[in-house]
Amino acid sequence: MKYLMIDGNNLAIRSAFANENLRNSENIPTGVHFGFFQSLINLKKSYPNYQFLICWDGKSKRRMIESESAVKNGLIKSAYKENRKKKDQPQPILDFYKQAPYLQKGIAQTGIPQIRLDEFETDDVIASYCKKLSGDEIIAVTSDADYYQILTDNVSVFDGMKQQLHTKQSFMDEYKIEPYQHVDVGALMGDDGDNIFGITGWGDKTALEAIVEHGSYSNLYKYLHNLYDGLRVKFPDLDESNLNKLSDIKTKSGKQKYPEVTINNPFTGVSLAVEEKNTGNISKSILMALMFEERVKLAYSLKKMDDNIENLPDIVNENMNKDRLFEYFDYYDIQSLKNVL
Repeated sequence: MKYLMIDGNNLAIRSAFANENLRNSENIPTGVHFGFFQSLINLKKSYPNYQFLICWDGKSKRRMIESESAVKNGLIKSAYKENRKKKDQPQPILDFYKQAPYLQKGIAQTGIPQIRLDEFETDDVIASYCKKLSGDEIIAVTSDADYYQILTDNVSVFDGMKQQLHTKQSFMDEYKIEPYQHVDVGALMGDDGDNIFGITGWGDKTALEAIVEHGSYSNLYKYLHNLYDGLRVKFPDLDESNLNKLSDIKTKSGKQKYPEVTINNPFTGVSLAVEEKNTGNISKSILMALMFEERVKLAYSLKKMDDNIENLPDIVNENMNKDRLFEYFDYYDIQSLKNVL
């Protein structure tokens, strides 16, 4: 069996941005609807023999519990995805939130099955289906790089934005690591979009180089602890006085230089050692890695998909209701797509 599993939120939001100026005769935004169905039709042309499945985001109960606990313990300052306040979202995102229920009703008329599990996000659901259907060929449709972690010999990822198919082999050729190690890279660098905190100052290049060399974030920290012990650099304890001292240090642009340092972070005194130039031959980026070890562990957990969801619904196609679908197309001014159905 061949399956094409679509990250519904990812595709719908991309459609909203790509067609944000489209409106129907009642001035209702139609870009989400037009772009989504246009993509569905193109995917059907490219993958005619695949069983389609569209998955929608629930809220990750596990990730929220873990991150909210970390906030209470002073490890991080805000919880998972807490940066996504609706009042601060751009208009295409707001259009998606408003139009998503109507989009899902329209999709229902195509007969393509849709799945949403309240306590899990789309990537968890698709990862679980990939594990359950390990003997089948699966293509995940998304532009979210987090999906690289589920690449296997039978699972590929199609990025509709770049029109690029990623396989396990193409990923390994490009990044020189195994797909499952992509979680480690993400844990080290963090993810601003999901409000996941990694190592301050570490980007994708630094994080990838570290995993290529050490294999995992845990192996990296074994190396760093040995390095730290070997140098025996004296780091001051971080108390309220020293924390206030750090808060007064500004960058050239006037921003606080160490906004994320808390007393509860491991090796918090390294920031003072950096400022006092008492770090020996050890680099600042390595010191920052030591300081944020505990939140890297958290980031790894938040980035790693839950691929063991129990009692997944069976994937069953419904009958297509062409008349109702055409009514939907007429309302959202996407009649041009009727000719291909």
